[in-house]
Amino acid sequence: MSPHTAARSIGGVHPVLFTFFDHEGRIREDGFEHQVAHCLSAGTPGVVLFGFVTQFYKLTLAEKLQILDWTSAALSGRAQLGVTVMEPTLEAQLTLCRAAEKSGADWLIIQPPIGPAVTAEWWLEMIGYLADRTSLPVAVQNAAIAGTTLTIEQLLRLQDRHPNVLLCKAETGLTDVARFAREHGERFRVMTGNWGAEYPYFAANGAHGFIPAPTFVHEHVKLERLLRGNPDEVREAMRLHGRLLTLIQLIREVGGVEQQLLAGKRIYQWQTGYDPGGVRVPGPARLDPTFEQFLEKEMEWLA
Repeated sequence: MSPHTAARSIGGVHPVLFTFFDHEGRIREDGFEHQVAHCLSAGTPGVVLFGFVTQFYKLTLAEKLQILDWTSAALSGRAQLGVTVMEPTLEAQLTLCRAAEKSGADWLIIQPPIGPAVTAEWWLEMIGYLADRTSLPVAVQNAAIAGTTLTIEQLLRLQDRHPNVLLCKAETGLTDVARFAREHGERFRVMTGNWGAEYPYFAANGAHGFIPAPTFVHEHVKLERLLRGNPDEVREAMRLHGRLLTLIQLIREVGGVEQQLLAGKRIYQWQTGYDPGGVRVPGPARLDPTFEQFLEKEMEWLA
């Protein structure tokens, strides 16, 4: 299958999987197996690895390669697998790209490397280098939080030079992402993130899907389906999104990334019964108890 054909099949809800740890800080294989089963039961067309939710900043390259093998085995070809690449060295990035392709991954998401922010010009060279060395469709993670972003014009020129750069995980700002999806959705598959907070607006402007945490996966799959439906279904989608949005905002505003992940994992436990286990230090061991109680009460509105 050509990269263009493969890329056209990528859309809808592709949750990025949590990394669950035991109480000694070791990675739990069953956590990835559980999430794959949960996401497939919701009808997601694929999953993604190594975003912030996967706590890439706490994993070694060897651990990522192991997680890649576990997740690929759990999927067994039943859904698509996207792999985010942002290692601190170009050699390690290429190693992960090649391992992803060997494991049967369906697409790559190239993010600026871990470490001090690089210039857009240097990052463009890196993306091109990796794109030329894989047969997979390549996405650019164009996110303000990463510290380095590309303009729409730079993305278009990048695709002209490297034709398998066919997707963008767009998280640069509300109007910028909407304009990109509206004006260039024929050239790029546009996937968004940010817990899905703005997704109905992006979908109305032509975005093809989004990459949330698996916290609300059943609700998000339903939301995506309704947004593509008739006017009555779109109204139902907006009511569902309204219930989700309060919870999403609570997660996003509880504190730093570590607290957000604790909140997301706790909701995953309430949704599925899976014990999230421990954490890998450094980082907080638990949520603020008062906030946790309030979050649990808010979850009642989702039922």
